[in-house]
Amino acid sequence: MDDSAENILGRDRLKSGLSLHVFFRNHRQFSLALTALVFLLGVVGILNHAMWRDELNAWLVARDSSSVFELFANIKYEGHPGLWYLCLALISRVSHNPLGMQIFHVLLGTISTYFFVTRSPFLRWQKVLFVLGYLPIYEYLVISRNYAIGLLTIILFCVQYPQREKNYIPLALLLFLMSNCNAYCLFIAISLGITLVLELILGKKINYQSTATLRNKLISFSIFLLGIVTAFAQLIPPTDSRLQGGLRLNLQFDLRHFLTAITRLWNSYILILVPGDSKYWSVIIFAILAIVLFLFWVLVFLKKPIACFFYIFATTEILAFTYAKFLGSPRHYGHLYLVLIMSLWLSVYYAPSNLFMRVLTQLPKRIRQRLLDAIAFTRRYQKVLFAAILSAQLIAGIVAYTRNLVVPYSASRATAQFIQKEHLEHLFMVGSPDLVMAPLCGYLQRQIYYPESKKMGSFVLFNNNRMEVSVDEVLRQVRDLLRERQSDILLILNSELDRSPTDLQILPLAQFTEALIYNEKYYLYRVVTQVKS
Repeated sequence: MDDSAENILGRDRLKSGLSLHVFFRNHRQFSLALTALVFLLGVVGILNHAMWRDELNAWLVARDSSSVFELFANIKYEGHPGLWYLCLALISRVSHNPLGMQIFHVLLGTISTYFFVTRSPFLRWQKVLFVLGYLPIYEYLVISRNYAIGLLTIILFCVQYPQREKNYIPLALLLFLMSNCNAYCLFIAISLGITLVLELILGKKINYQSTATLRNKLISFSIFLLGIVTAFAQLIPPTDSRLQGGLRLNLQFDLRHFLTAITRLWNSYILILVPGDSKYWSVIIFAILAIVLFLFWVLVFLKKPIACFFYIFATTEILAFTYAKFLGSPRHYGHLYLVLIMSLWLSVYYAPSNLFMRVLTQLPKRIRQRLLDAIAFTRRYQKVLFAAILSAQLIAGIVAYTRNLVVPYSASRATAQFIQKEHLEHLFMVGSPDLVMAPLCGYLQRQIYYPESKKMGSFVLFNNNRMEVSVDEVLRQVRDLLRERQSDILLILNSELDRSPTDLQILPLAQFTEALIYNEKYYLYRVVTQVKS
């Protein structure tokens, strides 16, 4: 590890007078204590977290698909590869209670924390700030999504990285799993695979020599390609998919949209001060700041070409997807922050390369000197900037985690608890819109009639069989169901019913409007059996 990397990270050093035994004992205690803290925070977090549709729709897809073939057919409409869904399918065969998913998710986050704390090269205070930051302590611990298993594969890859000189197969298997977690992990896996190939090509130019056999390399590359192909096969939506526009990509250049996509780099690093997308001047300022941040870290990694290549390639790849397809939320573009963490971690395994100096000597003297001055500047302030980024992540994590304890993420759990408390679960239920009713199906462990598809259902597939319906259409279907069934109906909407048809007796029961997700609020009505003439 060169001086610059030591300046940012540096391994925990022995204090003078301490023996190795004392150091490792203290390090073990520190690691176990921090891991236990994350586990405890995770348990408290999930017990106070009201799950929303993105969590419970995936659970319902896994739970209610009758076979593996049906599961993967349904996943095609989800916009994610199947690894997370396979895990949920196994859990749901043990219990239909979605708490099982949450417990599994916390265990994933805890394992990630353990390996990060025990095996990463970061200083102790940096480890604390990272694991208590926004993504590891909130998005990828409390909210049960496929991003937690992606983070685990990323950390395990970095842990296993030094063993690549003898055997690439473990890394290839991790890349296979990583690519099948979600689209962002797929991009990172592609970047890592190409980075490993580049390292082999450069070889002695960067002082790298692999003793792995040709057979080992070919098998590893085949596993890597298989992971990429299977992930893309699952991510390519069917022709009737209506999720995020299906296959449609935004390939026409739009300056404002381009700058908005660039700001996601800043947003992923500094979560506590972000631009408003509706204000053009704000977008311009933060796009410039994002570019400055990007160039700063490029200069930091410049003496280590492999780490630098990975940082540039992975960041560019994710930003291109952000522009062409989906601007996303912090859980999505937060992978840009993970790319930075990975780049810093992987850079520790490399000494400064002579390749950089050879390229530098080819530049004009004035440009060479300015570049050296810029590198010297980054070396002076890289530790300060990294501390600022980690601190911003910590503040955002504390705010988000604390808010989760106070403000329900969704009103779904409170609504389901009311239905059970008042013994309303025996009623025939009609819920609209269907996408916000899926959480109720998860908590109540039953199906609801969806007017959008005109049938009973739990999970929602965004295809041509699903049609948007108005409140008038919902009431029309309720009227038909009432005549057909001759029993009361529990009507659940996510907005208040502002009118009551004269031929229906609709009794308001309760409303649940305290929720962070703006449209996961619920209004309950009982439609009585008798239809007025």
